[in-house]
Amino acid sequence: MFTTSGVFSPATLTGAVLEVGADAVMFSVDYPYESSQEAVARLQRTTLSAGDRAKIAHANAERILAISAR
Repeated sequence: MFTTSGVFSPATLTGAVLEVGADAVMFSVDYPYESSQEAVARLQRTTLSAGDRAKIAHANAERILAISAR
């Protein structure tokens, strides 16, 4: 949602998380059209808690896809 919608605003991501919850948002990058490093930097610039950023960055995908981080 953060990148595939074409919205690159940390405030917009924060608003979405407040509306649907961090458990319902996953990180994505429109590679090769967007820089992964810039997308991660935008996620880190939000005012979301470290726990919510971790859910968005990887924990939700691990839970939904039944995978574990190495």
